[in-house]
Amino acid sequence: MMPPAAEWSTVIVSIIYLIGAWTVTVLMVLALRRVSPETRSVLKWPFLAVLILAFGDSFHTIPRIYRTISGHTLPTLLAWFGRQWDWIALGLVISSATMSLFYLFLFQYRQERRGVRWDFWSWLMLGLLVVRLGLLPCPLNGWEGSAAPGWRIYRNIPFTLMGLIVVLALFRDRSEVTGRDRRLLEAIAWCLVVSFATYWVTVLGAEQYPVLGAMMLPKTIAYLVAVILLYRLAFAQPTEATA
Repeated sequence: MMPPAAEWSTVIVSIIYLIGAWTVTVLMVLALRRVSPETRSVLKWPFLAVLILAFGDSFHTIPRIYRTISGHTLPTLLAWFGRQWDWIALGLVISSATMSLFYLFLFQYRQERRGVRWDFWSWLMLGLLVVRLGLLPCPLNGWEGSAAPGWRIYRNIPFTLMGLIVVLALFRDRSEVTGRDRRLLEAIAWCLVVSFATYWVTVLGAEQYPVLGAMMLPKTIAYLVAVILLYRLAFAQPTEATA
């Protein structure tokens, strides 16, 4: 368990994150209605990325917020190989899956911007996603709070590789453009780097040092900033996004 101050900090940041992520999602919906079908076929990818991210994160952040504010223990939803899952445990599985989809959709947006369809890297991203999704339901993950130490690492290897592919692709694209798009691509890439760095600190150290769970706060903030920057990149100049 995190200290009470960290719990409340998590609640505040989570509320800000959810409001921000869902606001960007709505803005993207409104923007999609104003563009041509050809442009919409490209912009659907960043929209799907942000939508699935906000949707999945809502499943575990809202129960956490409720638990902290109310002080109530969440009811058990299901038993899985003798382990009891409440809303937070189920939400963590859903969020882990949707966050993986976020990277696949983000990469496909990058591919569409460059006029590339399904190449080796697209199939590799899809393969890593399948491996990741296959690992998530394993009871040894201990989503209810009793994880086998190694499984926190196993399930995050394909996820981290997906993120690495996206980050390297964004840095590569940055070198091919100038001005505003270059700055936005670089900023999004660095946000993702920060998110993974803080996430792995939590994965490797939070069990022994619970206070490190607070490193999820900068991770959450990094994702929110990345989502806002992605909106600016993709929708502020939709005609350039298809170039």
